[in-house]
Amino acid sequence: MVIAAEGDLAIRAMRDDPEDYRLLMRWRAEPHVHEWWDPDDPAPTYEEVVEQYAPSVYGEEKTTACFIEVDGRPAGFVQFYRWLPYEEAEPSLDIAADADTFGLDIHIGEPDLIDRGIGPRAVNLLCRHLEDDLHASWIALTTEVANHRAQRAYQKVGFVKVRQVLDTDTREGVRVVCWLMERRRG
Repeated sequence: MVIAAEGDLAIRAMRDDPEDYRLLMRWRAEPHVHEWWDPDDPAPTYEEVVEQYAPSVYGEEKTTACFIEVDGRPAGFVQFYRWLPYEEAEPSLDIAADADTFGLDIHIGEPDLIDRGIGPRAVNLLCRHLEDDLHASWIALTTEVANHRAQRAYQKVGFVKVRQVLDTDTREGVRVVCWLMERRRG
């Protein structure tokens, strides 16, 4: 199921398909992804990817897991969710979310497709879907302060840095300092 598409770019729902799980497992092991996505944990095994993402695929989770495709080629992963349940689980982030605040996480998995503008295009396409179709009032996310590539990508599509927060991810056992970034509707 295609969530949103524009030109050669599409965001589609992740499928309960061994190939989707294998791709996500491989991407999570790529150094350029693993550096920023659960860096203290080993890259997940196939079984761990299935265990973590199958509930999203089957609609049993509040998170929607998706693949980014360019000309039909899987390029990366993006997930989106309403912030409110997560804010209640981790109030120290102090997002002050309302029922229509969304969050997202993204990575371009294919090494030959990074630094080609796919990330900002995918984020913008997904944000427009969230705003227009799901009536998102605003979209908030966190990105590690040292992850300048991600910050530039988000800023290109209207996100601004709000303040630094401690994320739930850890690096060497310490919660990482992240920028809380937001994109407000309108």
